[in-house]
Amino acid sequence: MKLQLLLLICVAALVAVPAGLVVADNGPHGGFSAATDACAGCHRTHTATMAKLLTEHNPSLCYDCHGTAGTGADTNVADGMYLARSGDSGSLTEGVAGRGLKGGGFTNALMATSYAAVTSPSGTTSSHSVDGSSVTAWGNGLIGSGPGSTIALTCTSCHDPHGKASSTHTATYRLLRTAALEAGSTAINVDVTDEVAKTYTVVSSTNAYIGQPYSGPGLIAPTPIPGRSAIVPSRALDLTYWCTNCHTRYMAPAGSYKTDSGDADFAYRHRTVGSATSTQCLRCHVAHGSSANMGAFAGSVPWPDHAVSPSGSARSSLLRLDNRGVCQNCHNKK
Repeated sequence: MKLQLLLLICVAALVAVPAGLVVADNGPHGGFSAATDACAGCHRTHTATMAKLLTEHNPSLCYDCHGTAGTGADTNVADGMYLARSGDSGSLTEGVAGRGLKGGGFTNALMATSYAAVTSPSGTTSSHSVDGSSVTAWGNGLIGSGPGSTIALTCTSCHDPHGKASSTHTATYRLLRTAALEAGSTAINVDVTDEVAKTYTVVSSTNAYIGQPYSGPGLIAPTPIPGRSAIVPSRALDLTYWCTNCHTRYMAPAGSYKTDSGDADFAYRHRTVGSATSTQCLRCHVAHGSSANMGAFAGSVPWPDHAVSPSGSARSSLLRLDNRGVCQNCHNKK
């Protein structure tokens, strides 16, 4: 009798939980059933052609669904736009078809970088690498350790395709790992809280980037580590803590604009942490790729290693707006 009562209570509890909370990671990335069909979408048990029993290498495997010609996902991250193509739901509840993605795109991006309305993607001028090629993580490492470490990134460097990627094995925002795999020994675990109602597209119908794209609840405060404990407040504000696991010295507290950090390459820095008014990473930059254009001054800014090439719009550094429009957003000098 007691066992029957316990079973009834458990069933009632499951029924009472909203469906969006039961399966927080979007399939096929998480929420697997006991007889799931998802595994066969990416893996082969005995005939795999790639390591980890994958059917293709990364990012080609991801682009099968999320690429230009993909059919399995509405989020086309190659072109930075949301499309009504997956057929996995009766309505588009997670974005607006034909509108730009919050993270931009790796090959093209649908972004109104000059505030003029745009309806089709244009080529990216800068993007994070996802093809495993060697790139520099600017600012990675401790004070005085040079411009940054050389790393090789793929899609799964940052995202866990199986979901439940938090330190407590729960869903995270955009399937983000607690830290990028290449973050290094200074990485701290950051659990980016998932959205209950996911929104992948920008708010503006003109595809302009307005405000901060990540508006979910606060993060779990990261554990302070030697050398960084002084600039980790009691509560994390947003994805800045996640981004600075790779771009370590870009994490800067109040007063950093006038206080020499002691680093030859990153002596004075814009504040990124400390309060709700800090300029967090995603207020200025997109995560995947930007189509922003740079003029004579912005396009000739030296890289952190003092190199002056590539220049021009290739110096757009994942910025949301042309030139230094992101500066004007806060420091209006018009």
